[in-house]
Amino acid sequence: MTPPRTRATAATPPNPGQSCARLDLPVIETGKKLTGAEREKFTKKVVAAYRTAGRRVTIREICEATGRSYGAIHSVLSEAGATRRGPRTGGAAGQVKS
Repeated sequence: MTPPRTRATAATPPNPGQSCARLDLPVIETGKKLTGAEREKFTKKVVAAYRTAGRRVTIREICEATGRSYGAIHSVLSEAGATRRGPRTGGAAGQVKS
C-alpha cells in the first residue's frame, strides 16, 4: 500500500528544476533592478526562451530559472511585444479555435 500524498508532495514536480536548467537564462539576484543594456540583454534571452520552437516554455518556468517574479517576466514579455499564449489553447491569448 502506498502512503497517501501530502500537500507538499502533490505540489512538487517529479524533477524540480530539470526543465529550467536547460533554458540557459541568467539568475538575477532578488531585489536587483535591471536597467539599460542589462535589461535589454535579459529581455532578449527571456523572449527567445519563451518562443522556443518545439517546446512550450511557460512564464512560470522562466520565473523559476531566473529568480524573477511572474509579474516581472510578464512585464518583460509585454514590453518586448511577445504574443503570449492563452491558457491551454496552444494559440495566442484570446484566440478562439473553431
